[in-house]
Amino acid sequence: MSGARSAAPRGGDAAASPPRVAAWLLRQFLPRGERGDTVLGDLVEEWQARGGGRVASRRFWRQAVSVAIRYRWRRQSAYQPAPAGERNLRMSFDNLRQDVRYAVRSYVKAPSFTLTILVTLALGIGASTAIFSMVNGILLRPLPLPDPDTLVYANEVNASGRDRIISVAWPNYLDWRSRAQSFSGLALSREEPMTLTGIDRAQRLRARRVTGNFFAVVGVAPAMGRGFADADDTPNAPAVAVISAGFWQTQMAGDPSVLGRALTLDGTAYTIVGVMPAGFEYLRPYDVFAAMGPISGSGNISDRGNHNGFAALGRLKPGATLEAADGELRAISSALQREYPNTNSAVSARTDRLADRVVDSVRLTLLVLFGAVGCLLLIACVNVANLLIARGAGRQHELAVRAALGGGRGRLAAQLLVESTLVSACGGTLGIAVAAGLLRLLVAMAPEGTPRLGDVRLDAAALLFALGAAAVCGVVFGALPAFQASSAGGQHALVRGRAAGFAARSHRLRRGLIAVETALALMLLVGAGLMMRTLQELTQVDTGIRTDHLLTARFMLAGDQWTPARRLTFYDDLLARTAAVPGVGRVALAFSLPIDGSNWNSIFTVGDKPVPERAKLPSAAFTPVSTGYFETMGMRLVRGRLFDRTDTPDSPKVVVINETLAKKLWPGEDAIGKRLKQGWPEIPDHPTKPGAYFAPWRTVVGVVADVKFNGVSNETPMQVYLPTVHESPRSLALVVRSATEPSSLVTTIGSIVRDLDKDLPLFQVRTMEQMLDSSIARERMSMLIFAVFAIVALALASVGLYGVVAHGVTERTHEIGVRMALGAESHH
Repeated sequence: MSGARSAAPRGGDAAASPPRVAAWLLRQFLPRGERGDTVLGDLVEEWQARGGGRVASRRFWRQAVSVAIRYRWRRQSAYQPAPAGERNLRMSFDNLRQDVRYAVRSYVKAPSFTLTILVTLALGIGASTAIFSMVNGILLRPLPLPDPDTLVYANEVNASGRDRIISVAWPNYLDWRSRAQSFSGLALSREEPMTLTGIDRAQRLRARRVTGNFFAVVGVAPAMGRGFADADDTPNAPAVAVISAGFWQTQMAGDPSVLGRALTLDGTAYTIVGVMPAGFEYLRPYDVFAAMGPISGSGNISDRGNHNGFAALGRLKPGATLEAADGELRAISSALQREYPNTNSAVSARTDRLADRVVDSVRLTLLVLFGAVGCLLLIACVNVANLLIARGAGRQHELAVRAALGGGRGRLAAQLLVESTLVSACGGTLGIAVAAGLLRLLVAMAPEGTPRLGDVRLDAAALLFALGAAAVCGVVFGALPAFQASSAGGQHALVRGRAAGFAARSHRLRRGLIAVETALALMLLVGAGLMMRTLQELTQVDTGIRTDHLLTARFMLAGDQWTPARRLTFYDDLLARTAAVPGVGRVALAFSLPIDGSNWNSIFTVGDKPVPERAKLPSAAFTPVSTGYFETMGMRLVRGRLFDRTDTPDSPKVVVINETLAKKLWPGEDAIGKRLKQGWPEIPDHPTKPGAYFAPWRTVVGVVADVKFNGVSNETPMQVYLPTVHESPRSLALVVRSATEPSSLVTTIGSIVRDLDKDLPLFQVRTMEQMLDSSIARERMSMLIFAVFAIVALALASVGLYGVVAHGVTERTHEIGVRMALGAESHH
């Protein structure tokens, strides 16, 4: 700039003067005195140099407005100077604005460096935000129920410990409810899928059987009509149901007069008395909630020794703790053991927070994945720090010049922090986009039945997490290279910086960070390798069956019309018609399927052994199967015979057992011809009066090889197979061995079942290979995520190592040139 000048040229006419309004505006906001005159004079000279025409006048206007705004921001006026604190604040904002502009220009000039940092941050922040969203939605976010922290989930447990959970017997629940003082309410419920009939095509509904106080304990009342009452639990009470809002909209078309209508569920007419609010869920979405009345008077339910799949839900009283409630239920269970030793020996209780029990099956997997993604984020942060340190080392001369011109270390560090924060903010923004896509992929990959999967979304908490991760990368990991690079010492650096290898200190730091980065990447690689090894072992486990070309489909014979004799007739017709379908090799029926788990676990008594104390009675998985089941599944006969046509309803009761049971009960003996009886020892083996319950002795006629029953990773339990002619359950699975693709038979088999009974839908139609895949789906998802994280981590570590080596070579270019000038060859 020139020295002080007058505001306008003297002696000229009006045409030689700049726009008067613009000049007046400048005089209002420029500081009084020589400084303001100098700025105005420079602007006028520039206007004159541009010819003073219309274009020059427009430019003068733009400059006048810009200068006026700037000086208005920095100062109030020359007559009223701003306080020192406000001047400092304005100066800080001005410095920040300049630093941001400079940072943008510097990153634009280094596109490769900028792109590397942005990709690194986007991958690290995006992956960690996606996994955090899973953890937050499933583990951390409160259940969508009123005051969820006071809701507890209670089960009974058997003598082997608190980790062996069994369901709650109905009479025991009634005693819990009448004696417990820690709960404001204690309800009972179980999942009980039902078949809806009386419509064009029967449907399988997801239903839950609940007690009359269930909705009161949950704390949610129906949006229409009423909930249940204690009177609905009494034996032979009218059958009533409450439907979900989704079922009301889809199946009832939102009919406002739905109350009082009847639904035929499993052959029983239930009157609709209420509709739940939209969005209400308990554990998972249900279509229907059914009252206890229709079943509470049955002998199976009222028997204290039977555990029929129920679990208790309680709400703690104000001031009551989970520990106190757990201790109280265990004390009540101890009292029931003394009062009912025949049925309650060694039966205790277990109480957990409802939120903990819901996610218990996936908690460990999610926490392990969150730890892995934390390592990935740390690798990304270390890589960014390494790149910033390398960049800072390359800018030492520039920073030394700034220091020599008066720039303090704090001012230089602030500039570098602004640069790292800016690039971290951009990386965090890209990371959110990566997280959105990755989260959709994770939800799609999640195993069927993953709890609370509907609550997983990229919400405000996830965005705050991404913001925090970006702040950590920019501020925390940007601070170290910023202060390290800003330590340039003015004249010392200018004189000796280039020759003395000024950035030598950064070498040690970068090498240390690379070592940390590589170690973390190797940790993830080892974890991925272990997960791959685990998955490989699981896929190579001998299941004991042939899983190829095997189709399974379940059905349920509900209603009083299905007498035992009619069930056997239906079984025969279904097997005969299915076997006649082209492409079908073998066909059979089974109550429980391998891999899928047992539906009937029971204690039993051995005929030739002393009866142990009740707490030590053996327990096995009992599975009724039809003739041809073992051949259809491809199971190996070890000894004896399999079920055949000689087994009739009137023939002696027989069973086939697995090797595990034979070895545990008759080690070193021949199990063929031994006898066992399902149930308690005191149950009679023949009917004492018409309709009385009895448990006959059954003779072992065969031993088969073990099969994986409760998934492929769990130990094989003791198993007892019974012929369906002696035990005819209502719920069975049809098993078809085909010579063609199993899925091609689904339509044909569905038609056969509908021809036999139009109100009998098939459900859970799966191939055995699909069932096997589902059993290891969680391990497969974990392995894939670990592998992706490990590959990304290795790539980041490789980029960091390459950057350090390349930068080191660049810094030694002068040294290498001197060596070559002295005769060193390239290969040396």
